[in-house]
Amino acid sequence: MADKKIHCEKCEKPAVYLDREREIHLCSDHLKESVENEVRRYLITKRLPKTLGVAFSGGKDSTALLKVLSEIRSEFPSSIIALTVDEGIEGYRQDTIRAATETCLTLRIPHEIIRFQDLYGHSLDHLVSGSERNACTICGILRRRALEVLAQKHKITMIATGHNQDDHAQTTVMNAISGDVRKIFTGYEPSSWYAQRIKPFARVSEKEVTLYALLSGLFKDLSECPYAVSSLRGEVRTLLYQYEQKHPGAMRNAARCEEEIRERLGEIYQQEAYKTCSICGWPGSGTICQVCMVLGKDTHLQNPMTKEK
Repeated sequence: MADKKIHCEKCEKPAVYLDREREIHLCSDHLKESVENEVRRYLITKRLPKTLGVAFSGGKDSTALLKVLSEIRSEFPSSIIALTVDEGIEGYRQDTIRAATETCLTLRIPHEIIRFQDLYGHSLDHLVSGSERNACTICGILRRRALEVLAQKHKITMIATGHNQDDHAQTTVMNAISGDVRKIFTGYEPSSWYAQRIKPFARVSEKEVTLYALLSGLFKDLSECPYAVSSLRGEVRTLLYQYEQKHPGAMRNAARCEEEIRERLGEIYQQEAYKTCSICGWPGSGTICQVCMVLGKDTHLQNPMTKEK
């Protein structure tokens, strides 16, 4: 007896995806349509600038985001430029940089790469070698600055990132564990110093993002960052996936919890006034910014905006 094929809820094509929370089966075309519509709904709530930067690592999430934006870009006023940071992770970053370059050529999207080695004088591997410092923490601090350098170079005031619904859920739990609620509110509001971050995949699951990249023919089976394995995020991700299997919708609820906290407490946790770093001239929360704390006082990272003044 032949296996009964499961069809899409919206047409007669074979289903490729099951939304366990809503119990909806979708074919490849309607899955892609669903993801693109979710991004459309997100973007129409934003005041998009003339040029939208896309933080583009070459991994599945940022690749899927770049593909979605390339499909719907005629509907929005912004031109797109892909911004890639090469942290200098031996045996890993070379492949993702190559994939990122190929994807941008395929989609005909301008692409610029900035390297830790060129910007800071050191690769991430060098900075964490023989150190007990958390690689993901150091990388996050330095990568954010690198993106800001590119943003200022191209006069970009808004950067889209590929963070998906699962990422939001993980961040919510991680902030609860660390007791640092303030982190929820950073980067969302416009600033005279920093490019605003937007997250078009905020309500799209990681599985949907992965399938979109795969079905679009742009998926590259790349290895995971070697530093991510031992991170707190990796532990929280495993835990949340276990809960999602037992309780469909848990991931979505955790992600939306972050949205509600931001909406309800945003006025209480307003962005603190920036101070100027006494070493590099960039703005930060203290007299020495996090980048200079990571690199040490011998850094010569002069802020281009400070130079102009």
